[in-house]
Amino acid sequence: MMSAKSFTVQFDKIYDLSVITYSGMQMHPAEEAAGARTLVERHDSPADLPPMGNGGQGPAPGWPIYHDVRFTTHTGTHIDAPWHFNKKGRRIDEYLPEVFMGTGVVLDFRHLSDGARITGEDLARALPAVQEGDILLINTGRHKQLGTEEYATRHPGLDGEACERFLVEKKIKMIGMDTICVEPGSEEEHWDHPLHRICLIENEILLIENLGGQIDEVTGKRCYIVALPLKLQADAAPARVIALL
Repeated sequence: MMSAKSFTVQFDKIYDLSVITYSGMQMHPAEEAAGARTLVERHDSPADLPPMGNGGQGPAPGWPIYHDVRFTTHTGTHIDAPWHFNKKGRRIDEYLPEVFMGTGVVLDFRHLSDGARITGEDLARALPAVQEGDILLINTGRHKQLGTEEYATRHPGLDGEACERFLVEKKIKMIGMDTICVEPGSEEEHWDHPLHRICLIENEILLIENLGGQIDEVTGKRCYIVALPLKLQADAAPARVIALL
């Protein structure tokens, strides 16, 4: 049981909805075109240092004493803050922790074809019903394509203009998808980014991209969602997203 101020969350199991970050992992095509790469490089304890800790049972030569890590703010599972698209918007570090957690629903859209556009009517018909103030997560099944060209260019997404009224009226707190972008298809196909405009410029709805992990196990269910990003002074940040059920 977890309590804070005026609410209590009861759960039986924690589900990890994040992807693993590793060297050379797939990144957004725009970042790859700019030369960005992900690096998680191991450095072992120097050979001239004696073993450390508890009679030599700690780090010793050949033991990974630290790792160099290089990534962008949009690497793997991450959260976009308004500053990503809004010059006057807030950075990811300017939000209080409670913004990144709350009740929500994981909708099943695994039946969609490549490049399909999700409308407000689609969201309204989906079950379990989306409630006011929810964190809205969508499973398209495309997390299983991570690392492929299809994952970067052919995924379904939310049609910004067609779902704007639904998202605003429901006062959606955050939106997350198991795709490299929450907008459908390739970058060229959604260059105007209507959903990013609606969420990050006009309504301050945070966006989670590249969900995965155990998302299939909570799809079609209501749960309590926690999506905590690194506290970076930046437009976005990698995050560990979990669902409590």
